Amino acid sequence: MTTEQKHDVLVIGGGNGGVSAAARLRRRGCPDVGLVEPSEVHVYKPLQNYVATGLAPARSLTREQASLVPDGVRWHRAAAVQVEPERRRVLLDDGSALRYGDLLLAPGARIDWDRLPGAAEALEGGIAVTAFHERHLARTDERLRALREGRAVFTLHEQPASGRETALKPLLIACDRWRASGALGEIEVVLVHDGEALHPVPEIAAEIARHLDRYGVRVLLRTRVAAIEPGAVVLEGPEGRRTERAELVHLLPPYAGPELAAASGLDAPGTDGFLAVDAETLRHPAHERIWCVGDAADLGDARTGGALRHQVRIAVENIRRSRAGIPLVRYDGYTVAPIATARRSLSFGEYDRALRLRSSIPLLDGLRSSPLWHLLDRYALPQLYWHGILKGRA
Repeated sequence: MTTEQKHDVLVIGGGNGGVSAAARLRRRGCPDVGLVEPSEVHVYKPLQNYVATGLAPARSLTREQASLVPDGVRWHRAAAVQVEPERRRVLLDDGSALRYGDLLLAPGARIDWDRLPGAAEALEGGIAVTAFHERHLARTDERLRALREGRAVFTLHEQPASGRETALKPLLIACDRWRASGALGEIEVVLVHDGEALHPVPEIAAEIARHLDRYGVRVLLRTRVAAIEPGAVVLEGPEGRRTERAELVHLLPPYAGPELAAASGLDAPGTDGFLAVDAETLRHPAHERIWCVGDAADLGDARTGGALRHQVRIAVENIRRSRAGIPLVRYDGYTVAPIATARRSLSFGEYDRALRLRSSIPLLDGLRSSPLWHLLDRYALPQLYWHGILKGRA
């Protein structure tokens, strides 16, 4: 028989969204918040690209989860395996169960290397690297530094993708380093992207193209890496299926929805296993006491830390408004595309669901790559994350 506790608001997921939501709930006066997260270590994912390219130390990535759980929040060190919405109950993998008044889901997306044949094997000693998982960062830095000639393939793909635009960071940082060392002329750099354009926002696409042209990167649109073989990638595109030699391939991983979504019936037709959600109110369309934020939610293009900060603020506010019976506030799809265009320069394009450019800092052009935005992304935002966002203050 399971043991059961109840929380006024239960939060699933101890990453950016979950911890910051729990902190914000407490700061807004919620008397009883529970947090479900099995991991003992918390990773600040936006720094992974900098660690993987030698621009940040590995120790800057992580902190002990126990040090980040907000005061007054009960941490359940287990994984949620199923939600029973009709009973307002969550089953955990340790055999216990938790009841809730409202449930905020922020479990994140999961990387599924099985969706790309040959990827898992190539990451363990073959041609593949990635800056999107902490276990592979040191090897990615090593392989990027060691490459002096041949073909380097970098992949980009449409949603679902956690921090999609940041897949361009290792590409352009590596190009800048190879140019400085004199190796760029001996390396054919290829960007493979399954989309129709480099980016859905034309102005951001133009800024990306400007820097790709500057480094002589060959761009293959409407093309995807279908498999990885020893010393080669299999491409599928307008010209059909073909195999090209490669000395290195950097992968934006294939992402899948959390197993919790399908196991609980919280996905829906068309969400591909991700959590169904009203993209404006962040409420589940079938269950009014369930709220969804972050990479696990089927919100379209908004899978970045900058987007998540807005989503958490709105979801927490809407829990309060829903209980008070007053109109909910709306999320406009704000997100951000931080793209490092060199080792010390970055484009900080912000946009919304309507693909309109936005600006968080008036009178400054975030789209044009600048050392100022690099300093913000590399140094200021990590401090804001640890000391502001995760504490519910930003």
